[in-house]
Amino acid sequence: MWDTHATIIKDLRVLTEQFIPSRIIHRDGQLKVIRDNLAPLLDEQPPRNMFLFGPPGTGKTSMARYVLEELKKQVSVYGCYINCWSYSTRFNILYTLLQEMGEILSVHRKGTPVDELLAILERKVAKKTAVIILDEIDQLEDDRVLYDLVQHANVCLLLIGNHETVIGDLDDRVQSRLMGADRIDFPSYGIDELADILWDRAEWGMLPETVTHNQVRRVAALAKGDARIALATLRSLAEDAERKDLTKIPEGAIGMAYEWFTKQEQREALERLNDHQKLLLAIIAEKKTVKPDELYMLFKQQSQEQQLDVINERTIRKYLERLIRYKAISATGEGRWRVYCVP
Repeated sequence: MWDTHATIIKDLRVLTEQFIPSRIIHRDGQLKVIRDNLAPLLDEQPPRNMFLFGPPGTGKTSMARYVLEELKKQVSVYGCYINCWSYSTRFNILYTLLQEMGEILSVHRKGTPVDELLAILERKVAKKTAVIILDEIDQLEDDRVLYDLVQHANVCLLLIGNHETVIGDLDDRVQSRLMGADRIDFPSYGIDELADILWDRAEWGMLPETVTHNQVRRVAALAKGDARIALATLRSLAEDAERKDLTKIPEGAIGMAYEWFTKQEQREALERLNDHQKLLLAIIAEKKTVKPDELYMLFKQQSQEQQLDVINERTIRKYLERLIRYKAISATGEGRWRVYCVP
């Protein structure tokens, strides 16, 4: 039989990245702006598109999902969340959006033409406004889907990305449509702010006196402003302590939990690389250091040899930024002076 006696964890859901908190801490300014931009929906007026940008783990996703849940309690809208990491193609995003809107598609997923999906979407949003969160838009394989969505008056987009420059890399037509989008900055959390967020989660998700303020602060310091990493580390500590039937988080476990999570995250990220990204990584690893022009030339040659689909330089830059984020490669300098290498 399974032993369900809890010694540390009260509600594991609270310690997960997917949990939508009941309140938002240290983001009052951003919260007010997003609410104000969506408020016209309460009077059946068009809301304002938004672009939430900032480093990973700065509360962008939690904030967007929190406000969307709040909005759905007051007005009838389609509320959709799509992570472009998981659904990066035009077809997959449209298909998943329609499913979230309650559409039961009668044809096989792979056999549905994009035009048919767009026609269904047009019928749906003609009757009810859709507020759509597109997370990690820098992972989009085809930004035509943004044009598909933004051209509808009854679609409000909350786009989320790590860099403000993401919008500038989009197709000109999309940029034009998003000209009026409100850009909302989410800077990295300070140690004290992150410690407050973690403590709030610990109070809801863990039993009393199982973790100390000092331990929470140490986790916050290690995470360097990234709430996602901090929360995952706290969860790892809690789960490990409970497996060992401990009643408190041990002092010596914090550093090990942080190192384990960051290495595990990197391994999982590298396993998800597509063929183009793997080729870029292989070229940089072989060259040790390489400048963009040489990298693009080698990539073009070797991708043809491997019969990979042709991708443009903008997509290559996107993939390189992704590899940097995974810490698989590093980069110094800017523009023509930029150099890529393997750490």
